[in-house]
Amino acid sequence: MASSANPDLWSDLSGFGSSDGSNSDARAALLKVNAEMFVAAAARDRESIETFETLVLGFLPKTDPATLLELARILAPCPDTPASVLDYLAQHSPDARDILHHHAARLPPALGSKQLATPEGRLYLASQSDLDPTTVQKLLALRESAVEDALASNPAFAPDTTLFTDLLRRARHRATLAAILLERADLPTAGQASLYLAADAGRRKAIRERVAASLAHRRVTLSFTLTEQDLADLLAAGLKGDDRRLETLLTSLFGFPASTEWRVLEIGRHSLLALALTVLGVSQRDAIRIFLTLHPALSYPLSVIRTLVQEMRDVPGPVALVLIESILDVRILSG
Repeated sequence: MASSANPDLWSDLSGFGSSDGSNSDARAALLKVNAEMFVAAAARDRESIETFETLVLGFLPKTDPATLLELARILAPCPDTPASVLDYLAQHSPDARDILHHHAARLPPALGSKQLATPEGRLYLASQSDLDPTTVQKLLALRESAVEDALASNPAFAPDTTLFTDLLRRARHRATLAAILLERADLPTAGQASLYLAADAGRRKAIRERVAASLAHRRVTLSFTLTEQDLADLLAAGLKGDDRRLETLLTSLFGFPASTEWRVLEIGRHSLLALALTVLGVSQRDAIRIFLTLHPALSYPLSVIRTLVQEMRDVPGPVALVLIESILDVRILSG
């Protein structure tokens, strides 16, 4: 071929504009041949690129899916393929779109913008194996539950990234997202611990064992010694049903930042109170008194109290401390 692709090479396509079957096979063959010639050209000047773009776009609407797929395979690697052609292929053939995504650097900016602009497009991007930080950031910015769930289940979204940490924080407030993340085999121990409250009994046991194993090589000593006044204040807050006062006391006793949000009465977070009382060394008898008086949801039916007491029995103090700090996203003592 000459040093520049020649526009005249595609002039023969003009005779295949009809959509009847007699011309469809010939049109498909000519499109593929000319696409191959375009890609094989040693150089492509502006005129030849524009001519190729005009003629191909004129015939693509009459092209069958199999040919669209073949054209994507031929044209995707070529740096001079017009963005409008790539855009058309991606929009009209899911299989072609997959091929184009393997050549992400060649995707036209307009295509990425269009996908980010629609729920379907965002779901598609969130499930891709070639995720890039910029795309993930734009996807997370919308706080769209379905997209977050798709990202959470995508193994290409690595846990050792700041953006994944952001997703973990969101999962602490959304059980469905937490459940998806907990299914990931590559979720680190710290990530699992942060989602402890969303786990079922079996998974909680597994998380506790992983946390305990991570502490095995460290000497973790708990030095909490409640004074009589400290215990009296906790019991009084429980007796008054004053959860805000109780949480203020817990924050002070643990030395956590004043902004720490315990939310121990929120459904699904009651075990956090049991863990805190375990770390502080509160006896089960006194803990039951707090459970009975702080709020009816902690004491009725009786099985609720039994579950909270069992939590205290099952979790060693050092493990409970790691769980609490992971759940609350603070690192004061266990670190």
